[in-house]
Amino acid sequence: MTPQLLAQPSARPDSLNKIVILPAPVPQGGFTPHGYIDNPYHSMVFNRSGVIRSYPPLGFGWWRTDFKGAYGGGVQDHLNYISILQMTVSVGGSSFVGIEDFAAHHVELSSSYHTKHLVSYDWTSDSVTISLKFFLPREHTLSCIVECTNHGVSTRDIAFSATQLYQVGNTKWWGSDGLTARYISKLDAGITKVWAYGDVFVIGSDLGSSSHVSTAESQTWERWVRSVKPASADAASLRGRGPMRTALKYEFSVPAEGTRVALVCLSRGKNENGAVDEFDKGMKEARSVLRRQLKDDEEFWSYCPILAGDWPETWLRGWVYDYETLRMNVRRPLGIFKHPWDAMQVHSPRVVLGETSLDMMTLSYANPSLAKDVIYGTFADALRPNVPCAREDGSVNMISSDGSECGTAPMWGFPFQVIKSIFLATNDMKWIASLYPYLSDYIDWWLQHRTDKEGWLHCNNSWESGQDGSKRFLVAEGNEGAVADFVRTVDVEASMAEAMRNMKFFASILGKNAERDNWERLSQKRIENTRSMFVDGWFRDFDARSRQPIILKDYFDMMMLSPLTCSVATPDQVSAVRPRFQYFLDRPARWLEWPPHLMTFTAAAWNASMYQAGAEAVYGTADRVYARTDAREISFKSREPFSYRIPGVANEFWPLWNIPAGGENYGWGATLPMHILRSIVGFREGDNLTETEFFLAPSLPKAFLQRGKEFGVRNLSYRDLTISLAYRVKDSLGLQVTIDCRSRGPVVLTVVDADGREVPLHQTAGKPSEIMFEAINGNAFVVRVQQDHSRQ
Repeated sequence: MTPQLLAQPSARPDSLNKIVILPAPVPQGGFTPHGYIDNPYHSMVFNRSGVIRSYPPLGFGWWRTDFKGAYGGGVQDHLNYISILQMTVSVGGSSFVGIEDFAAHHVELSSSYHTKHLVSYDWTSDSVTISLKFFLPREHTLSCIVECTNHGVSTRDIAFSATQLYQVGNTKWWGSDGLTARYISKLDAGITKVWAYGDVFVIGSDLGSSSHVSTAESQTWERWVRSVKPASADAASLRGRGPMRTALKYEFSVPAEGTRVALVCLSRGKNENGAVDEFDKGMKEARSVLRRQLKDDEEFWSYCPILAGDWPETWLRGWVYDYETLRMNVRRPLGIFKHPWDAMQVHSPRVVLGETSLDMMTLSYANPSLAKDVIYGTFADALRPNVPCAREDGSVNMISSDGSECGTAPMWGFPFQVIKSIFLATNDMKWIASLYPYLSDYIDWWLQHRTDKEGWLHCNNSWESGQDGSKRFLVAEGNEGAVADFVRTVDVEASMAEAMRNMKFFASILGKNAERDNWERLSQKRIENTRSMFVDGWFRDFDARSRQPIILKDYFDMMMLSPLTCSVATPDQVSAVRPRFQYFLDRPARWLEWPPHLMTFTAAAWNASMYQAGAEAVYGTADRVYARTDAREISFKSREPFSYRIPGVANEFWPLWNIPAGGENYGWGATLPMHILRSIVGFREGDNLTETEFFLAPSLPKAFLQRGKEFGVRNLSYRDLTISLAYRVKDSLGLQVTIDCRSRGPVVLTVVDADGREVPLHQTAGKPSEIMFEAINGNAFVVRVQQDHSRQ
């Protein structure tokens, strides 16, 4: 059969030369060929649509069943399956079907474009560059644009196969007896069904196929896709889970210096007519929807800060995986959530205040408007003032043994610290004014429901603290939900003191003078409580039953740094605690493996002027985590072909050892960019609202201190400024700091050191917005920015 375009131009437009124009601001090139594509329609309760996850080497598909890396079981519905769009390509005599083919032909497979909207598979063979671009234009259509560019001087013949791989999941349902597939000549497409009941899939292209096959035998399928002119097989069926493979082969020639393009769609429906209708719509809409999705990518990365210079390659790409993970975890309004909301992780979406705080602090550097909307909605849409952990239907999932419906405590993710930081970076008075009453209600709820008879704060149980089963709660080791209200928790006291002090700040700028004085009174009480819990050189919880400190042998909990994190410890207490920073650096297991602990540690280190300790903690975490996230191969695989973990997306935590890192596609596992900016770049917001200023404490880790190396970040937004920073290493301690600070009008910069002395600056010739100065690594500065009226 001679390949040709189908005679249905209204349904399948000619696409032979319609290459995808990728947006320039988006980082491109060399990413791992594994990852997720966002399915914004998937939710925990209302619509378990499934997550879109890669299948090596050249596939993506719906995962609607349990799998390694899934979290909470929310991907599995009463219908549970895996449905993969799998591509294979032949160039000349080279076939690319399995991972081993790339090694055999000495070809490197990578992903040139890796966002939540589009992930590509890219390689070059026999002077032909192949790019398979996967995206989700509609909830029930997964698409792949095939682009083949010939860089040679003669025509190249290309063949590719599109296969649907369909397997019933682990949980049998009534009617899941087997799978059946056939070829539909009228559509030039394959159709696969579960018999007697299940989702129906249609696969096809805007090219005419040269042959087709349906088979339950993997070896038969592999021989067929590798064959030059395979015979067609119209139908197949099997009894059991499968998988069933339904494939079509396409062939075309690419002239010298030419490009050929094809669109493939895999669509699903509840019956054959519905699947065919969805396929038709997907073919018509795929490209226009992709253009909108790429525009969204462009807008995001036009604002997102980018690492620049001599950072490790894995960090440069890991930065992208992290931000794309965060983007996927922000969900559209649904059910009780009237605003965009943070899913925590994509498999079983739910709102948790602690996770939302960490995620949105990181996202605020790239999309502050969205981050503020999410935080506002987290409080405004909450079922009660304490923000219970909830799903979109209003169901709650953190219930204590006494029936209390819990949300996370104020030290888990430090929401009040995050909110103040975002406010100082954006100076958005309208946002803080709208948020203020909800924050006030949150504090009032905790004072009413989580104080004992003597006024000390506690958590109801270890879940509420975020520290599931921690030894701190004494009774919780065997029962994480056990009531532990007799444990007076120092980190809750400290974080509540910070919350009240921040509310005093907000009340002042909003002109609420009476409330400001009340917040001052309340915060002082909590500060006194916190400071009184310092015993034998360390902050301690107290047992309300005996009024004695809880001292656990040879046990120092990271969360006991919270008084430093919240800036409520006395100078003497800070001095006494300083040696513990090295203690935790030497014992990172657990304490520096979990995102909320790292935030506690780095903020405490900053407030204790232990900048290098914070930088080394972030370096150790990022260096091992980004190497894994950017790995080229799947991990923890077994003989079961669908059992593996993938790189290319952030995970739940950052283990020291090479073990499964909790759930895949988990928001707070993607918060390393925040820590890099705040603890290595050392950029933090100033609290002066009448003038624009920010703190800078360049703290390069020891491994980076190599003469001539430069580490920078560009496109960093702060109030109405766009800032680029660069640190060039002069010697083991000395740095040359360059600041390029752009605003709507010309500005003049002043830099002062920790003693308030003005630092000599050097103006860069021909760059009026750029200055340089000499610094010692680990020293802190204040950068003040004023409008330069002399140049206006």
